[in-house]
Amino acid sequence: MNEIKVFESLLGILKQHDDLNFIRVDKTNIDPSYLHNNDILIELYNQFDLSNLIVKTGVSSLSFIDYSNLKQRNNTYSFSSLQEKDYIIFIEKVGGGEPILLNFRENVSPAIYATYDVFEPFKIADNLSQFINALTVIVDIVYNEYAIYEIYTNDDCDELKPDFLPKVKMKLSPILGENAGNFMKYFYG
Repeated sequence: MNEIKVFESLLGILKQHDDLNFIRVDKTNIDPSYLHNNDILIELYNQFDLSNLIVKTGVSSLSFIDYSNLKQRNNTYSFSSLQEKDYIIFIEKVGGGEPILLNFRENVSPAIYATYDVFEPFKIADNLSQFINALTVIVDIVYNEYAIYEIYTNDDCDELKPDFLPKVKMKLSPILGENAGNFMKYFYG
């Protein structure tokens, strides 16, 4: 599965900066129906321990939700435009809030949506592969070119370096197409 290989690339960048191991050592009893029988999600949760997976975007930190906490974390959100059976929240900001979710209502391959806590979700990627590719691009730039929080012009962290957003957008546009603007809006305002 291409998505797993792309996810491994993301983990490879993160491992250069952290000693955590994300390979699952114990088997988890996964309910495929809860994951909409989606082969990619089933493989992702079978193969990787996401409980310690935190991605720093330079502005904030995202936490992947491990399978053991998935139902509990999903019960904390509701959206008027989606029924609970139509989505799975799989990432949120560290400490909770501003979730990223898989929207299964659109098609078999779920689109990726994000939201700020009080707003309805908006689309940021057509599918999981596109999202993981885009997240990997951000991680590569933020971790390897800017040493994470050096994307700012000063220590007050109130202004991004002028070359940062154009660089990110240039690399994301071919991956995300029309979703690049919403992706950038979610991650960088």
